[in-house]
Amino acid sequence: MKIGSMFLLVLCSLLPSSCGDSSSLLWEPNVLTDTSEVTLIGNAESGNKGLLNYEGDVYIHVGLITSKSNSGNEWKYVKFKWGSREIAARTTPVGENKWSYLIPNIREFFGVANDEKIISLAVLFRSGACIDIFCKVLRNADGSNMYIPIKDETVNK
Repeated sequence: MKIGSMFLLVLCSLLPSSCGDSSSLLWEPNVLTDTSEVTLIGNAESGNKGLLNYEGDVYIHVGLITSKSNSGNEWKYVKFKWGSREIAARTTPVGENKWSYLIPNIREFFGVANDEKIISLAVLFRSGACIDIFCKVLRNADGSNMYIPIKDETVNK
Protein backbone atom coordinates (compact mmCIF):
# COMPACT_ATOMS: atom_id res chain seq x y z
CA MET A 1 0.00 0.00 0.00
CA LYS A 2 1.32 3.43 -0.90
CA ILE A 3 2.05 5.88 1.92
CA GLY A 4 -0.44 8.39 0.48
CA SER A 5 -3.19 5.76 0.43
CA MET A 6 -2.42 4.76 4.00
CA PHE A 7 -2.47 8.41 5.12
CA LEU A 8 -5.82 9.00 3.42
CA LEU A 9 -7.32 5.86 4.95
CA VAL A 10 -6.17 6.88 8.43
CA LEU A 11 -7.41 10.44 7.90
CA CYS A 12 -10.83 9.27 6.72
CA SER A 13 -11.08 6.79 9.59
CA LEU A 14 -10.36 9.49 12.16
CA LEU A 15 -12.18 12.39 10.53
CA PRO A 16 -14.98 11.01 8.37
CA SER A 17 -16.63 14.41 8.07
CA SER A 18 -13.57 15.68 6.20
CA CYS A 19 -13.98 12.93 3.62
CA GLY A 20 -17.66 13.23 2.87
CA ASP A 21 -21.00 12.74 4.52
CA SER A 22 -21.60 9.06 3.84
CA SER A 23 -19.53 6.41 5.55
CA SER A 24 -19.95 3.96 2.64
CA LEU A 25 -18.35 6.51 0.28
CA LEU A 26 -15.59 8.81 1.47
CA TRP A 27 -13.75 11.34 -0.65
CA GLU A 28 -10.89 13.78 -0.39
CA PRO A 29 -10.98 16.74 -0.71
CA ASN A 30 -14.40 17.12 0.88
CA VAL A 31 -15.49 19.92 -1.49
CA LEU A 32 -15.17 19.17 -5.20
CA THR A 33 -15.19 21.40 -8.23
CA ASP A 34 -15.42 20.20 -11.82
CA THR A 35 -11.62 20.22 -12.16
CA SER A 36 -10.78 18.69 -8.77
CA GLU A 37 -8.52 15.72 -8.29
CA VAL A 38 -10.47 13.36 -6.06
CA THR A 39 -9.68 10.16 -4.21
CA LEU A 40 -12.76 8.00 -3.67
CA ILE A 41 -12.87 5.37 -0.93
CA GLY A 42 -15.55 2.69 -0.80
CA ASN A 43 -16.17 1.29 2.68
CA ALA A 44 -18.06 -2.02 2.61
CA GLU A 45 -18.54 -1.95 6.38
CA SER A 46 -21.24 0.69 5.80
CA GLY A 47 -24.04 1.28 3.34
CA ASN A 48 -25.68 -1.87 1.97
CA LYS A 49 -22.48 -3.84 2.74
CA GLY A 50 -22.69 -5.35 -0.74
CA LEU A 51 -18.93 -6.03 -0.86
CA LEU A 52 -18.43 -6.94 2.80
CA ASN A 53 -15.60 -9.49 3.08
CA TYR A 54 -15.34 -9.71 -0.71
CA GLU A 55 -11.87 -10.96 -1.65
CA GLY A 56 -11.74 -10.51 -5.42
CA ASP A 57 -10.78 -7.46 -7.42
CA VAL A 58 -13.12 -4.50 -6.96
CA TYR A 59 -13.94 -2.11 -9.78
CA ILE A 60 -15.39 1.37 -9.90
CA HIS A 61 -18.48 2.34 -11.85
CA VAL A 62 -18.53 6.12 -12.27
CA GLY A 63 -20.45 8.69 -14.21
CA LEU A 64 -21.84 12.19 -13.87
CA ILE A 65 -25.11 13.95 -13.35
CA THR A 66 -24.90 17.05 -15.55
CA SER A 67 -27.04 19.90 -16.78
CA LYS A 68 -27.97 17.59 -19.68
CA SER A 69 -29.27 14.79 -17.40
CA ASN A 70 -33.07 14.47 -17.48
CA SER A 71 -33.17 13.62 -13.76
CA GLY A 72 -30.96 13.44 -10.70
CA ASN A 73 -30.44 9.74 -11.43
CA GLU A 74 -29.62 9.86 -15.15
CA TRP A 75 -25.91 9.13 -15.39
CA LYS A 76 -23.98 10.70 -18.27
CA TYR A 77 -20.39 10.01 -19.35
CA VAL A 78 -20.29 6.58 -17.72
CA LYS A 79 -16.63 5.69 -17.85
CA PHE A 80 -16.59 1.89 -17.78
CA LYS A 81 -18.95 -0.82 -19.01
CA TRP A 82 -20.99 -2.41 -16.22
CA GLY A 83 -19.53 -5.71 -15.06
CA SER A 84 -16.30 -5.35 -17.01
CA ARG A 85 -12.84 -6.03 -15.63
CA GLU A 86 -11.08 -3.15 -17.37
CA ILE A 87 -7.73 -2.49 -15.74
CA ALA A 88 -8.43 1.26 -15.71
CA ALA A 89 -11.53 0.63 -13.54
CA ARG A 90 -9.78 -1.54 -10.95
CA THR A 91 -9.58 -0.02 -7.49
CA THR A 92 -6.77 -0.25 -4.97
CA PRO A 93 -7.33 -2.10 -1.68
CA VAL A 94 -6.62 0.25 1.24
CA GLY A 95 -7.50 -1.97 4.16
CA GLU A 96 -10.02 -4.62 5.03
CA ASN A 97 -13.29 -3.95 3.17
CA LYS A 98 -12.01 -0.64 1.73
CA TRP A 99 -10.91 0.33 -1.78
CA SER A 100 -9.73 3.59 -3.31
CA TYR A 101 -9.79 5.13 -6.77
CA LEU A 102 -8.16 8.34 -8.00
CA ILE A 103 -9.68 10.67 -10.59
CA PRO A 104 -7.02 13.26 -11.51
CA ASN A 105 -9.37 15.94 -12.95
CA ILE A 106 -13.11 15.29 -13.06
CA ARG A 107 -13.94 17.28 -16.22
CA GLU A 108 -10.95 15.93 -18.17
CA PHE A 109 -11.39 12.34 -16.94
CA PHE A 110 -14.94 12.21 -18.31
CA GLY A 111 -14.29 14.45 -21.34
CA VAL A 112 -17.05 16.95 -20.56
CA ALA A 113 -17.24 20.14 -22.63
CA ASN A 114 -16.79 23.40 -20.73
CA ASP A 115 -20.34 24.57 -21.54
CA GLU A 116 -21.94 21.64 -19.67
CA LYS A 117 -22.37 21.98 -15.91
CA ILE A 118 -21.35 19.00 -13.77
CA ILE A 119 -23.81 18.64 -10.89
CA SER A 120 -22.59 15.48 -9.16
CA LEU A 121 -20.26 12.52 -9.44
CA ALA A 122 -22.11 9.18 -9.44
CA VAL A 123 -20.21 6.27 -7.89
CA LEU A 124 -20.59 2.55 -7.26
CA PHE A 125 -17.96 -0.01 -6.24
CA ARG A 126 -18.60 -3.50 -7.67
CA SER A 127 -17.23 -6.95 -8.31
CA GLY A 128 -16.00 -7.76 -11.83
CA ALA A 129 -17.13 -10.16 -14.56
CA CYS A 130 -20.74 -9.86 -13.53
CA ILE A 131 -24.04 -8.83 -15.06
CA ASP A 132 -26.98 -6.90 -13.64
CA ILE A 133 -28.28 -8.39 -10.41
CA PHE A 134 -25.41 -10.87 -10.14
CA CYS A 135 -22.88 -8.17 -9.30
CA LYS A 136 -21.83 -7.57 -5.75
CA VAL A 137 -22.24 -3.80 -5.40
CA LEU A 138 -21.51 -1.29 -2.66
CA ARG A 139 -24.38 1.22 -2.50
CA ASN A 140 -26.06 3.39 0.11
CA ALA A 141 -27.87 1.54 2.92
CA ASP A 142 -31.21 2.03 1.13
CA GLY A 143 -29.83 0.47 -2.07
CA SER A 144 -29.55 3.77 -3.92
CA ASN A 145 -26.56 4.99 -5.92
CA MET A 146 -23.91 7.12 -4.24
CA TYR A 147 -23.47 10.74 -5.37
CA ILE A 148 -20.98 13.47 -4.53
CA PRO A 149 -22.02 17.08 -5.16
CA ILE A 150 -19.82 19.23 -7.38
CA LYS A 151 -19.47 22.88 -6.39
CA ASP A 152 -20.38 25.30 -9.18
CA GLU A 153 -17.51 27.76 -9.49
CA THR A 154 -19.19 29.81 -12.20
CA VAL A 155 -21.02 31.79 -9.47
CA ASN A 156 -17.69 33.37 -8.50
CA LYS A 157 -16.68 34.33 -12.05
